[in-house]
Amino acid sequence: MDENFHLGHMIQAELERQDRTVTWLARRIKCDRTTCYDIFERKFVNLERLAQISIALHHNFFRDLAQYVDTEIVDSAECGKNATEI
Repeated sequence: MDENFHLGHMIQAELERQDRTVTWLARRIKCDRTTCYDIFERKFVNLERLAQISIALHHNFFRDLAQYVDTEIVDSAECGKNATEI
């Protein structure tokens, strides 16, 4: 599993890239600032919340998640293939 993949960090980075504040995001997704900080610490995020964040930031985090999943499937398949060839 890719230890570098972390949706919360990606969301925080995108928020900073857009020069937006945590307060701005909290208002857009209807939560408080502490919830946003909690989201930044999560490796994965509830799909409904991820949809809200994607809409607010105009960034498709689902595409990022899909690329991660595709990579994991390929890596797992390769690992299994190598194990059976030995």
